[in-house]
Amino acid sequence: MAIAPVLAVAPFPYAGEVAAALSALLWASSGVVFARIHPPVSAFAINLGKNVTSCVCFVLLVWILTGAPLPVGLPREPLLWFIASGVLGLAICDTFLMRSLLAIGPQRMSLIFTMYPVIVAIGAILPPFREHPGTFAWAGMGLCLGGIVLAVLEEPKDARHRTHYARGVRDAVIAALCQAAAILTARHGLNLADIPGEEGAAVRMIAGTLGLVVIGLPAMRVVTWSKEVIQRHVGFRVAGAAFFGTFLGIWLNQLGLKWAEHTGVATVLNSLMPVYLIPLSALFLGARITRRGLTATMVTIAGVVVMTLLS
Repeated sequence: MAIAPVLAVAPFPYAGEVAAALSALLWASSGVVFARIHPPVSAFAINLGKNVTSCVCFVLLVWILTGAPLPVGLPREPLLWFIASGVLGLAICDTFLMRSLLAIGPQRMSLIFTMYPVIVAIGAILPPFREHPGTFAWAGMGLCLGGIVLAVLEEPKDARHRTHYARGVRDAVIAALCQAAAILTARHGLNLADIPGEEGAAVRMIAGTLGLVVIGLPAMRVVTWSKEVIQRHVGFRVAGAAFFGTFLGIWLNQLGLKWAEHTGVATVLNSLMPVYLIPLSALFLGARITRRGLTATMVTIAGVVVMTLLS
């Protein structure tokens, strides 16, 4: 029997805000786990393990909530948009994000990645959305980008690591672009057919997993990635981080947006991953907390607040 109606209403006051804040904390924690994986494995292998685990979890969740493992009756056009969103966001974006995480660490990676809401806002100006950001929205975008630029300028002094650092920054920017495209395509799909967030996430996750498999088919890379990720210590960590960070993180994100009295507040709380990563990176990764890094994080989050709550 389907139990989806149980989740239609917030179970307690401010449940949406709590879910949104927890989703950001879970994403931050999973980033630390991925960064600590030893022996080191490729970003593709980590992403494949993460996507397969999350895909299974979302299919089971949809089955429990609706009585069917996959959304039924979804029209062809929105289905194609959700598939495109899954490939862009969960196959391409997350792979570049993992590469960036392994190169420059989760704290700096997440801060650069925070530019994706700005790209979404700019992309939404174009058809079919035709949105018109106000003065505060543009001011918030400027603050976000200013904080990110401030963080990027703090590059390693050791010349041997500058190329590695530049590659990590580039990958985070590419990931932000792909994430923005994934959000816009998913939003367009939702405009064409309004379906529950869990079902949309399941379609996107399946598409992202299959897209990653297709990318890895040449030269049998999928086999290589699978061998990397099923190593005993690697497999357990990837699966655990994927369950808590990707699966629960995305589900809590959807519930936060559904339950919160103010969507803008939930959006801001969902964007707190760089803030959580300041103490987590210092505690578990030995990262050095600098004044510029703290300032860049606060400026970027202030930009998200202005762009989301005041516009």
